[in-house]
Amino acid sequence: MPLFVQTGRELTVEINSVDYSVQCSEVTLTPSQTVDQYISLTSNAAVSGPVTWELGVKAFQDWGEAGSFCDALVTAATAGTAVPFEMGLPNGGTATGNIIPVFPVAGGAADSALEIDLTFAVSGAVTFA
Repeated sequence: MPLFVQTGRELTVEINSVDYSVQCSEVTLTPSQTVDQYISLTSNAAVSGPVTWELGVKAFQDWGEAGSFCDALVTAATAGTAVPFEMGLPNGGTATGNIIPVFPVAGGAADSALEIDLTFAVSGAVTFA
């Protein structure tokens, strides 16, 4: 069986009707779901709770650049309203939804590329295509 190496680096976030294709070193879409087990004297049943999602992003800081994602993220986080995202999946498809923007960090070590490590809560459902 051949070895397949897949990377997770494709992400577009729309802020104020502008698409930002973020330079990412890592993108993860993580589900969280609870399953409750109900046991009675005569039967048992598992019931699935709703799924919530988080979008994790490690990207490079681009403060002050034309079309800066970091600058736009500050504006969006200040407004506090959800913004759409589209993530490329390893199978060639996409995952889309809305995230609640958070403020990025600024600065870092003098001897490395400056990165931001963000975790966005997904508002509502994620759609896979």
